[in-house]
Amino acid sequence: MLPGVPWLGKRLAFWPTIFAHRVTGFVPKTFRYPFDGEIPPQAEASARVTFFDNAVERALPGIDQLVILGAGFDTRPYRLPRETPVNSFEVDAPKTQAVKREILDKAGIDVHKVAFVPADFEKDDWLAKLVDAGFDLGRPALFLWEGVTMYLDREAIEDTLRKVASCAKGSLLAFDYFTTETLESGTLYWRFGRAAAKAAGQPLKFGVDRTPPARERLSGLLLSSGLALLEQRGLGRETKKKRAWGGFAIAVVE
Repeated sequence: MLPGVPWLGKRLAFWPTIFAHRVTGFVPKTFRYPFDGEIPPQAEASARVTFFDNAVERALPGIDQLVILGAGFDTRPYRLPRETPVNSFEVDAPKTQAVKREILDKAGIDVHKVAFVPADFEKDDWLAKLVDAGFDLGRPALFLWEGVTMYLDREAIEDTLRKVASCAKGSLLAFDYFTTETLESGTLYWRFGRAAAKAAGQPLKFGVDRTPPARERLSGLLLSSGLALLEQRGLGRETKKKRAWGGFAIAVVE
């Protein structure tokens, strides 16, 4: 079990669902893989797993460098087939990496193909540290930025985008994002979400401009940093009264 997830907490959170599944056989949408259909806010973290896994599957045959920005407890590098010719790099806060490496060691998981790069996106030059760890700026790479953008300030967001844009032509950046709707909405759901994130020590800081069409606002942000929007899936319907609250996207270095 991951640190920070006490046994009792896991029981209280998941046992009702497990019990209901054993009785009826029903699997809630949030726990289905691959995730399919419309994505509500409460299922974003589950749905994005399918999006990022698909991005890796499609990109890696032509790219031999995988960089996970804000890796957290992501296990994708350890789930790749052994014969996959890819160099993996994980960029994250030193404390998080220390805990993760201890867990991987206890689990007996081989990490020799992964380079751990300790860095703070809001303070450090993570790209310079990445190069020092063996990353080749002359070869295209796939960057994964999952569940991170909403917790960084705008300066760090733009700096990260520019750094990715300085890499080899054909490099890809897959990421998820919130719009300013999540930061400004007065609905009970988002007010609670912001309060919970702040209480956990990770306040929501960044959102793409929610003005419709949000896709164009995202594209403009990427273009201003030297990237082109390759693929995008908006989350939430855009109408006269409603605004998109987030999305999944892939950008490319042209």
